[in-house]
Amino acid sequence: MKAIDIHKHLKSVGTWADWEGLTCDGFKYGDPQTEIEGIAVGWISTLSALREAVDSGCNMFITHEPTFYSHMEDDKSVFDYPNAKEKVRFLDETGLVVYRCHDVWDVFPEIGIVDSWAEGLGLEGKPLKTQKYYAVYEIGPIKVIDLAKRIGKRVKELGQDTVQVVGDMEKSVSRLAIGTGAITNVRTMFDMGADVILATDDGISFWRDGAWALDLDLPLLVVNHETAEIWGVRNMADYFKKTSPQLKVKSVAMSCMYRTIKDF
Repeated sequence: MKAIDIHKHLKSVGTWADWEGLTCDGFKYGDPQTEIEGIAVGWISTLSALREAVDSGCNMFITHEPTFYSHMEDDKSVFDYPNAKEKVRFLDETGLVVYRCHDVWDVFPEIGIVDSWAEGLGLEGKPLKTQKYYAVYEIGPIKVIDLAKRIGKRVKELGQDTVQVVGDMEKSVSRLAIGTGAITNVRTMFDMGADVILATDDGISFWRDGAWALDLDLPLLVVNHETAEIWGVRNMADYFKKTSPQLKVKSVAMSCMYRTIKDF
């Protein structure tokens, strides 16, 4: 199997991606005609993740997020910096092929990012309302502080050691909105009928969205972008294990990108 065959498969199943327009999915480095020896799947293609892939015998890396530091990876100025140069040097030396699967996997039914996030959080039943990247679930009534603790217990195994809370922690809520990764627009989520929102640190700005939520008395919970997508990316690795059983498939280690220092 060649790397291009993976692309053809994803293009055939991910019909919702704008393949003829502005999708960020596709090859980011390497030769699409490369014969695949093994696939590594990870949330983001940091240099350490790429090295882990090569060390495990994989010569194709499927990443959910960018390799070269911008969403569409069209900022050529990044290649003036030593980190990008080192990454390019490593890719050239190893022949590793990097492919991005983002738009396809965000909304892949049941096992994509948004549905995996809901399942990992223990949200049960059909959502009250959905949009492409969002879902609202019945959860209550429950106090915001108790909801935050419930979410914290779920995401602890993902390396997330805190849940940030904006608003009244004693308020009772019953309709939780979630979204995919950085796509957590608080206005959209509120308009869908949510009375509490679970957003990500890359999806909001506190000075703008936090203040907006405070003035609306709308509790806002925040976790790391990567945390919200780990379960979905793990499912992506499992998907390739099932669809390409002849290939070695490795799930690269993923964890909340930061740690919180609370004792000082």
